[in-house]
Amino acid sequence: VVRLGVYAPKTTALKLAASKATVEASLSVLLAVGLATIGAVDVGSTDGSTVFPEFVNSLGSEVLEYFKTIGSAMATTGEESPILFGGTGNSLAVSVAAILWTGWVTCAYTIYAQSFGQRRVNPTDSNLIYTTQPLFSSMFAYVLLGETLGFYGYVGAILIGTAL
Repeated sequence: VVRLGVYAPKTTALKLAASKATVEASLSVLLAVGLATIGAVDVGSTDGSTVFPEFVNSLGSEVLEYFKTIGSAMATTGEESPILFGGTGNSLAVSVAAILWTGWVTCAYTIYAQSFGQRRVNPTDSNLIYTTQPLFSSMFAYVLLGETLGFYGYVGAILIGTAL
């Protein structure tokens, strides 16, 4: 946030958003490929234990299974593919719409809006605003969805409130 305060006045919000989105997308692809690779090979040491924690191996296997499922579904054409063409509607179209919404609205627009706003707000104030995001998220979740916090959620909220 502090570095953004330096770069925001010197460039456009669109360039900042594009730069951030490119880095995030690249790191996401690297993570997915890395996890799929971990799931595909038996990465172990000589004494039989694994190099990575068990949850990383499990997650790698799940990512690999996901890629295999999507790959086999895309290889199957027409109504033969229950994954791409579900019983109640076109699952592929629903998936693409969800991906586009997540990519364009919840990621790209928010990155752009943050970069746009950062040009007009000093880094200290913007950092305070960004710090309150979990508090507002939990308040909206309570009001809109009826969600409640557990013990650790209240502890986190108190710590954030104290820090402010």
